[in-house]
Amino acid sequence: MKTGPAPLLQKLEEGLLVLSMSAMLLLAFAQILLRNLFSITLLWADPLLRLLLLWTGFLGALIATRQGRHIRIDALLRLAPARWRWLLEGLGEGFSSLVCAALTWVAIRFLLDERQAGTTGVWGLPAWELQLIFPLTFGGMALRFASQAGRHLLGSFRKPRP
Repeated sequence: MKTGPAPLLQKLEEGLLVLSMSAMLLLAFAQILLRNLFSITLLWADPLLRLLLLWTGFLGALIATRQGRHIRIDALLRLAPARWRWLLEGLGEGFSSLVCAALTWVAIRFLLDERQAGTTGVWGLPAWELQLIFPLTFGGMALRFASQAGRHLLGSFRKPRP
């Protein structure tokens, strides 16, 4: 059994994903019932549902990156010899890491601007706090892609397996 920060982080990611997805489903169901049966609407429910959808999507992307189930273009990989496949994968993941790192920087700048503007979101909470998912997931994906790139680039120097 693995111990340390990585499995704990994985459990946290998956727990937050399950929590946000469950809350989203329950709130949407309650909102539909209240509207159709009692003509009541919760004014804060729709903005919260949009926020939960955002968090669910970004957490799902972070988990997909960890599991190697993210979208990627691999047409060249199928045609390349095994030795080059590792190198091409490493270069592709290195590029993805750089893109995610740039998006992390942009997300941090965005949050700083939101904080300075004093924008509020659901229930009057500061919008920048609700949008922390942007730099957290882009930063996590950048680190994961960098780790995967290093593993593949080092593997490209080994002899190809039959």
